[in-house]
Amino acid sequence: MYALREALRQILRHPTASLATFFTALVSFALLYFLGLLLWNLERVVQGLERELEVASFLRPNADVEALLAEIQAWPEVSAVRLQTKEEALAQLVLDYSYLAEAKDLVENPLPDTLRLRLNTPEAVRDVAQRLRALPGVEGVEYGGELTERLVQVLSGSRLAMALLVGLLLLNTFFSVMGAIRLSLESRKEALGIMLLVGATRRFVQAPFVLEGVLLTLTAGVLAVLAGGGLYLGLARALQGLLPFLPVLGQEDLLRTALLVFLLATLLGAGGAYMASRAHLKEV
Repeated sequence: MYALREALRQILRHPTASLATFFTALVSFALLYFLGLLLWNLERVVQGLERELEVASFLRPNADVEALLAEIQAWPEVSAVRLQTKEEALAQLVLDYSYLAEAKDLVENPLPDTLRLRLNTPEAVRDVAQRLRALPGVEGVEYGGELTERLVQVLSGSRLAMALLVGLLLLNTFFSVMGAIRLSLESRKEALGIMLLVGATRRFVQAPFVLEGVLLTLTAGVLAVLAGGGLYLGLARALQGLLPFLPVLGQEDLLRTALLVFLLATLLGAGGAYMASRAHLKEV
């Protein structure tokens, strides 16, 4: 109780420094939580696209299908390959566009036989497409990997940008905590010296200051999670209204990320306060 009472008294004794530290931590954790959820969601979208990624290889009429199937199945990047005949392709086309049902009996089937490939490693889609084009009997190759590749590039760039931004913000929070605790220590310099002289341990003296740092950052972390989570949920609902198939994170994912933010807030608050109080007590 002594440590908690002293920590609250020190926060109220220096409201300007305490508020500066609190709002610095609030901005840092809110950005960390919200951007982390967005990147995680984008990664889910990319993973879904990668699972559905399929390479289509259109065959010439004289292609040796059996030989092509045997060669492609031996490729380590390919998990499955199947033949879609031109009759199956036309039937699927008529199923998707019912107005073509009457026209299919009036003209000859113009569609080619097609080999459809699923890959173990979606990153190799461009290389696989190039190798398919070089095979005898292959007339053309198509794949929907352009969008996936661009999203992967965006995801990689966003991760780097977020790491730099959040790293700078967290460092700012850490040093802000140290500054606020340093101010509290300076205001009680004589009292702390007397406590040490009469036999108080360093841990006993440091406890209120460490708790002060934790209270500032953890309170900011809780409010940041509430604000960032509300913003993410609002954005997710709006996007799902436009794109119902878009995957979004569930409540368990949000809670798991929130716990990580709380842990980080506790470590930053306790670490910054401990470092500041340790350095000051050495001087004393």
